[in-house]
Amino acid sequence: MPKRSLILLGLGAFLVPFLVGGALLLLPELGIFGDPPFTDEIPEKRPRRPDRKLLERHADQPIGEILAERKAALAETDAAAAGDEDDDGVPAARAIPPILAMLPDSPLPFPDDAVPRDEAGLKAFVTSMKADGESGSSTAEERWQFNLALAALGVGPESLPAAIRAETRPAPESAVFPVRFVRREAELRGPLALGDFDGEGGPEIVAAGGASLYKVEPGGGLVALDGLDGTEPGDSLHPFDFDGDGRLDLYLARGGGLPDSLLRNLGGGRFADETVARGLLAFGDTTSILWTDYDRDGLPDLVVGSRDRPLELYRQTEGGLFEPVAWDLRLWVPGGVTALAAGDFDGDGHPDLVAAREDGRVRILLSRPAAAWSDWRFEDSGFDASFPSGAPVSALAVRDVDADGNPDLILATASPDPAVGSLRLLRNEGGGVFSDLTAEAGLRLDAPVLSLAFADIDRDGYDDLFLGTPALLPDRVFRNREGAGFADVSVTVQGGYLGETVSLHAGDLDADGGADLLAFDADGSVRWLEAVGGEGRWLRVAAPRQPAGTRVALAVRDADWVLRSIEGRLGPDASLVLGIGAATTVERLEVWPAHGGEQPLKALENLEPDQTVIIELPPPPAKRAVVPVSVEPSE
Repeated sequence: MPKRSLILLGLGAFLVPFLVGGALLLLPELGIFGDPPFTDEIPEKRPRRPDRKLLERHADQPIGEILAERKAALAETDAAAAGDEDDDGVPAARAIPPILAMLPDSPLPFPDDAVPRDEAGLKAFVTSMKADGESGSSTAEERWQFNLALAALGVGPESLPAAIRAETRPAPESAVFPVRFVRREAELRGPLALGDFDGEGGPEIVAAGGASLYKVEPGGGLVALDGLDGTEPGDSLHPFDFDGDGRLDLYLARGGGLPDSLLRNLGGGRFADETVARGLLAFGDTTSILWTDYDRDGLPDLVVGSRDRPLELYRQTEGGLFEPVAWDLRLWVPGGVTALAAGDFDGDGHPDLVAAREDGRVRILLSRPAAAWSDWRFEDSGFDASFPSGAPVSALAVRDVDADGNPDLILATASPDPAVGSLRLLRNEGGGVFSDLTAEAGLRLDAPVLSLAFADIDRDGYDDLFLGTPALLPDRVFRNREGAGFADVSVTVQGGYLGETVSLHAGDLDADGGADLLAFDADGSVRWLEAVGGEGRWLRVAAPRQPAGTRVALAVRDADWVLRSIEGRLGPDASLVLGIGAATTVERLEVWPAHGGEQPLKALENLEPDQTVIIELPPPPAKRAVVPVSVEPSE
């Protein structure tokens, strides 16, 4: 072979690895390096699904088999990772202090009749802490635990030296606020969902992450039903009547690589998993779920937030299937979503979105309607709703806290911001403009917050605020002062429990017009608190077959002939309870479409308070062509 050819061959052999490697780097879909990471910039072409290989592997399998195989595969991966001593960069789960299981399961300050769950353990803990204290090595957290242990054993803070004393017997904040929380015994495990799942008008509780279903009897007792037996539990539960048949369905969100599940309510206490049949099979780490009818076609759509995938909006088609359209609508959040919410912030009649991310950023995305769904867009409002320090949001909610007709936004963080604390109350001024009223509203709080919920515990027509906190810090309750701000009444209402409250659920479970609060703790236990003593009157409104978000407006009059307007929106089970304060009569009740409308769907006059009113309305016009789907019963 000529010398020139030998030289060219050698040079080619030398360059080939570099050329191939360069091609793999530039075109990762050709090689072993996987997909490029998603960024904040919207891709020019529709991005490939990160879970496409898993979708191909599990094509045509029933969801039960898919879940079983994925659980086994993930268990093997976890076992292999357990032997790897390298730090993978994932933060470890918060450890629950052992002392929590020894303390009384009671609010702070501990009542006189509170009994420690492990008195001997507390005494041993106190003895060990005394020894450590003599060496001067105790931390502020350890001193707080020391004080809690002594308080549980009947020793007050006045018996301790000032240097290590902590206030474990705070005085009630109010001598006139009448509401108290009463503990109800119930053997429940979370995660939870509340709603009318059997369509008979009474409440049910879905527990154990979707594996258990209970009917709540009029007296508050629980009757176990078997409609969800055998369901693989989810990390959070999201009820909604997605198919408009008047029965409350259930979406189970799962993290860690397991697929979510959409359980359709078949009636008669039976559910069927239609995840695959409806086009919703996906593999990832789901963190948040939101049901909303973004295009107002009468068909609820689904927004899925994930830690490891871009935000996805599934548009429900007329055939009852779900198609991913987030990229088409230029709705782009590359991942790391921690919380989602929706509300019509700019008053145009179309729901807007709020998305909080792990990096602390919070985006308010305003809907920009179009005649065709494909021309619809979401536009960043430009308002910075994040905490100044960049602390990630642990919980958020959309609520009209001042009853002015505009939905406001409240955000919480488990990493309190040095400048503003752990809460932000953003008042909606209209047109998508917000003002920060946190301090003015009396919501400056420096304790970490894990969860939040709203309910009207005194039935005055204004929603009060509940905050769940980490272990050994008392949960907080803030009374809404008729839209003029909030006042801390945690001690007054006896709501300062010390568990690690990771989620809160409020509802009227015994149909008496009062608020019930279910607190789900990190250990899986559930605490049921009933608000008693509320002096306001109430009206419960149920409108079967009407979509969530349907607006209910009341005109009420009290004994002094003062007229007042009160509004609310139907929940996922097409009902709501409205506190009406001192009103002696409901002069008019109007039911309006969820988004706008020139006249009410129904109007009633001269109603007595303290009752349930059932509004019979024809269901919204069907916009779907019914397409049969193959289903797999959940049991």
